[in-house]
Amino acid sequence: MKVLVVVAIIAIVVVVWAVWLRGPEVAKIELSVEPSTLVADDKSTAVITAKIFDAKDNPIPKRTVEFKLSYLYKGGSLKESKMTTDKDGKVSTTYTVGTKAGERTITASAGDKSKIVTISLTEKE
Repeated sequence: MKVLVVVAIIAIVVVVWAVWLRGPEVAKIELSVEPSTLVADDKSTAVITAKIFDAKDNPIPKRTVEFKLSYLYKGGSLKESKMTTDKDGKVSTTYTVGTKAGERTITASAGDKSKIVTISLTEKE
């Protein structure tokens, strides 16, 4: 019986410690892109900003956010794909267009949450 109690206490301590180290769970991601329409000229850029929040709508600092770009084969790139949020739960990266028109989606993920934004690329005149 004593062994069971000790094991249960150790399990509780490990779980509490793991949650404390990891911090609060990500409940929501806000994701924006500015501008959302660009010319596919191999040089235009857009800023993608993610903000992450816990269940009480508080920003979560020092949490890793990963950005993924769709359609890599059509060109375009992200300046950084994995970053850590600031004190306001915010992180930004820059997307540089390629030369192919169309839509690109960028996904931001943190914890088990993710959000997608779309950028429209128009033909260069």
